[in-house]
Amino acid sequence: MVGGRIVAVLGLGSTLAIPTGSVGASPKIEPSGIAVRASTAVSAYSDSDAVHVLSPTVAGVISDDVAGWSVNGRYLVDAVSAASVDVVSAASAHWFEIRHVGSLAADMKAGGVGLMLGGGVSREPDYLSIGVGGTISVELMDKNVTPFVGASYGHDDVGRTGMPKDFWRSMEKVGLQGGATFVVNRSTIASVSADLIFERGYLAKPYRYVPLFAPGASVMVPAGASVELVNQLRIDQRPADALPEARDRYAVSGRIAHRFDSSTIRLDERLYRDSWGLSASTTDARYTLDLGTRVAVGPHARFHAQQAIAFWQRAYETSTLPDGTLGIPRFRTGDRELGPLKTVTAGGGLKVLLGDLGSPWSVTLQMEGILTQFEDALYIKTRRAMYANLLFDVGFE
Repeated sequence: MVGGRIVAVLGLGSTLAIPTGSVGASPKIEPSGIAVRASTAVSAYSDSDAVHVLSPTVAGVISDDVAGWSVNGRYLVDAVSAASVDVVSAASAHWFEIRHVGSLAADMKAGGVGLMLGGGVSREPDYLSIGVGGTISVELMDKNVTPFVGASYGHDDVGRTGMPKDFWRSMEKVGLQGGATFVVNRSTIASVSADLIFERGYLAKPYRYVPLFAPGASVMVPAGASVELVNQLRIDQRPADALPEARDRYAVSGRIAHRFDSSTIRLDERLYRDSWGLSASTTDARYTLDLGTRVAVGPHARFHAQQAIAFWQRAYETSTLPDGTLGIPRFRTGDRELGPLKTVTAGGGLKVLLGDLGSPWSVTLQMEGILTQFEDALYIKTRRAMYANLLFDVGFE
């Protein structure tokens, strides 16, 4: 399950985009038949909390632009190694896991109406996730406005390694999306979208246990308190994560991209809120500069800030019940990703075309540095990470 969380981090290092008019996007020649593209990539993630991920990926696309259809598939393997402070605090050994992810999607377009259908499977020894979804779009106003709507459904089964499947818990997820893309002028495009996600079922982490403290003892537990200090001050009870079995998520996103003579700038903003009380803002900026006809480089920066969930506590205290026994907080979590934090990502990429101008053969290298500041969590205050992605793309027509 840890791998499932990490993949969200890896998504920060997306491939360097080369827009129309820049390297690799010379005036397009309409193909006369089927085209095939294939790519392979290797991503690596490592952070100061002793979590390391290696992710090889293969992908392929078969398309016919004249007929208006394409089919694409992707297969990814996450090899996750962890000896993080959370593993150490639970007195667990070094942890290693392999995650397999596969997806398949098809796009069709006729008369200005586009349809996309897709699905995917993610499998770990203690986690199985299956999802399907689709999107419909319509070109309006001479293709200057393209509204779209979409929906998705996912089912996750959650367990523990070695636990019989009959005892696993499940989670259902339904997503709705709507928005539009706008051609502002010959050099500028923009888009807006809204996402609604409704989750029901088991939303906690079965491997995470929460330290508890006696009434009034939490004031002695500072942010970033060490494992030794926490173990010294906590009581013997250490219950598992317990989160509400319903979570509604809402997000609004906007994007604008502008093409200059030999460069492109893209800005993204996303505002988020959910029924647990977590709110967040994510700002992303990417700039691509052409160096000649076959090379492009570009810096990338991202800033994310969030407030904690409503029931977040750095140190959860017990209460004394009328019968003299200890009461445990109904909702509790040690997941610092649900607390207040700020993350800064900075890096850049390099793309080189192999062959003639407009060749579908290319190599792309993307590297990112990630700094996260946890403002009210146990064990660590700062996490530093590095992400790298090397992509080789080929095409045949």
